[in-house]
Amino acid sequence: MTATGFEITVPGAWFEIELHPDARNAAINTLVSERLREVPDLYEHRSALSKVLRETARRAWDGGARFCGTMVAGFDGAVLTATVTVTIVDAPHGEGAADTIGPHLTAVPRRGDSTWREVTTGEVLGTKVPRTWGVDDVTLPDGVGWIRALIMQTFVPFPGPNPTRVALITGSSPLLALETEFHEVFDAITGTFRFTGN
Repeated sequence: MTATGFEITVPGAWFEIELHPDARNAAINTLVSERLREVPDLYEHRSALSKVLRETARRAWDGGARFCGTMVAGFDGAVLTATVTVTIVDAPHGEGAADTIGPHLTAVPRRGDSTWREVTTGEVLGTKVPRTWGVDDVTLPDGVGWIRALIMQTFVPFPGPNPTRVALITGSSPLLALETEFHEVFDAITGTFRFTGN
């Protein structure tokens, strides 16, 4: 099989965001309107919701993502968010096999409230693949600041004997207190990933 695309499934309460710059604003307006009809309690957060979705879509597209699924919920006066993106990237040093990617990933030990990263594995398509999990500082669009976030990145090699491309599946959320819960959610979403092709 020659992989020409991919499929991934997000939970029912999540939704896919249109990323292409020519279509995303109209698509996000429609998405927000639909979401407000389904969950009227979010109405007071409509401006923040639109802003978060536009920033998420822009950041994802600028970073090369071609899929973005997100969760946005109102809770106790706050907007809770999480995102999963899929980006097709060149393999490190042109070597895309799972066992050649891992050595290029570096761990950063936990120290107090600073950023950290574990290098581990996940399972996708019945195969163990390289993964990192931790907390990192993410720069906001146009350099207007940064946000500290939970981040899981899973590296899925394209099929074939000598893959040179990798599907990078990234889950992120600024909700640091929900580390265990989002680890499970991101792992479950990543596990639905499939290549498609002829």
